[in-house]
Amino acid sequence: MKTVAVSSAVLAAALGVLSGAALAADLGPYRGGSVKDRQVPMAYQQPFSWTGLYLGIQGGYAGGTTEAQSGPLTGYNQSYNYDTDGFVGGVHAGLNWQTQNLVYGIETDLEASGLGGGGIGSGGLAHDTDVRWLGSTRGRLGIAYERKLFYATAGWAYGDVKIDKGFTSYSEVRNGWTAGAGVEYAISDRMTARVEYRYTDLGSGSSTNAAALSIDKSDVDFHAVRAGLSFKF
Repeated sequence: MKTVAVSSAVLAAALGVLSGAALAADLGPYRGGSVKDRQVPMAYQQPFSWTGLYLGIQGGYAGGTTEAQSGPLTGYNQSYNYDTDGFVGGVHAGLNWQTQNLVYGIETDLEASGLGGGGIGSGGLAHDTDVRWLGSTRGRLGIAYERKLFYATAGWAYGDVKIDKGFTSYSEVRNGWTAGAGVEYAISDRMTARVEYRYTDLGSGSSTNAAALSIDKSDVDFHAVRAGLSFKF
């Protein structure tokens, strides 16, 4: 019981010291005057504003699936369903406007991509997919809380997709859509850091190669988690 009592007394004293220190920090440095004068902090920190232009870098990891059908010109006799994954990274630029706690804006990005994979079809033939670069232009809408921004984003996505079947290959720039959400934090008045998740569907693509007597069509989609740094102007 004596140990409990002594511990309680020490805890109470420590709490008193901490409370006094916190109060002193809130009041700011003493510069003379009465106690009443010292109740008002000497300065206030300006709230962070998300309004403005920004440029940044980003990178992360993506993974998804490719579904495809392939065959001779007379019809499809191969079907595929296999995983793709790899790193993505590049640059982004955007413009934000803030009205009270509401933040809205537009952003575009362009990335190099190592996303790819391959599989064996129902008839035993190989099929590989590589996404060689990616881009998007999206709207952003979020809620700011102090120096944090919680946002959703969605818009147009595009990318260069290469299909390789061994005896023939083709590539094309596909168009689709992307959507996701993230959180961003203002490290300083000029720099922010973010973590973002997005799902991207690059849509369907098809190819006919008369010389190889080949037809092919595929769908490419994937999930990605990215981290980024932005520099605000």
